[in-house]
Amino acid sequence: MSELVHKCIDNGFNQLLDGNLKEAAECFEKSHGEHPDNLHMMLELANIYYMLGELTKSISYYEKILVLRPESPYILYRMGTAMYRATSFTDAVHVFNRILVSGKYLPMTYLWLGLCYYHLGKEEQSIASYRKLIEHCPETVMANYYMGVALKSSGKYDEAIVHFERLLNQKDQHVSALYHLGRTHMKNYNYEKAKGYFKKTLELDPDNKNAAEMMEFMTED
Repeated sequence: MSELVHKCIDNGFNQLLDGNLKEAAECFEKSHGEHPDNLHMMLELANIYYMLGELTKSISYYEKILVLRPESPYILYRMGTAMYRATSFTDAVHVFNRILVSGKYLPMTYLWLGLCYYHLGKEEQSIASYRKLIEHCPETVMANYYMGVALKSSGKYDEAIVHFERLLNQKDQHVSALYHLGRTHMKNYNYEKAKGYFKKTLELDPDNKNAAEMMEFMTED
């Protein structure tokens, strides 16, 4: 490795430590040009572009890494989250399922898979994914929250209420859960409970326009 490349790498890490992501990417791109098969540089670039929101570039680097490290659960996971952020939900589903087939995965893989299925309109598959996560991590806030959202969307109101209510046992009241409890009770024709949850939402978040509109709608003569 040439002295110039060493300087580019050192400068890249210095820029990264200072929070200068674009400058760090430029430095690492120069070193990558000299050593295109350097996994470490490709990973740095993939992660930096992910943080910058340049998701096409990020995914491209993750794909290059997978050529050299096929089926790496970590790289697949990172690439799947980048695809999700890029709204490439079908591609992300394929990637997350590849991780699950490997048997080497983080339980949070099920969360991302559930989110992808939900955005694709596949609510039952979304719910099944959240159930898997809850089996591993029953108190996970995001798992219970998104499970509740998916259940509410599919008309399973009683079960949705159970998951939203779990979030109210947290140290801090979950404002979004309170609002969704109001909406779920409203859809379940329990208007008094719905109004109570919208009121609690506004007590914690007075600027919550959705809750305010629901309260106004429900108190109209």
